[in-house]
Amino acid sequence: MTEATPAALDGRAHVDTVMRATETVSAYFIGAIRREIAILRAERTTGLSKHDWQRARGPHLTRMLATGRFPALTKAVYEGTDVDAEASFATGLDWVLDAVAAKLARPPA
Repeated sequence: MTEATPAALDGRAHVDTVMRATETVSAYFIGAIRREIAILRAERTTGLSKHDWQRARGPHLTRMLATGRFPALTKAVYEGTDVDAEASFATGLDWVLDAVAAKLARPPA
């Protein structure tokens, strides 16, 4: 953390709330970065791109979903939109920042 982070929120909320907000946004960034690193490591280790890996694992996933034991996963696979890492990160960050802003707008308990 640098001076700029708590200074940007100074006076808008109690210092403990500012610290939790900072930790929350930081945790989101770290998680997103770790996910991208894991994907890059997997690609390097297997030699398969995301698309190649999906194509190779497709038959197994299709058989698994056909059992009917995974309705939520089936819905996600067949109805979900595949977005790139940048769009996924931006959407998630918007959600995190909206939640932090809502918390900062509430009167102290």
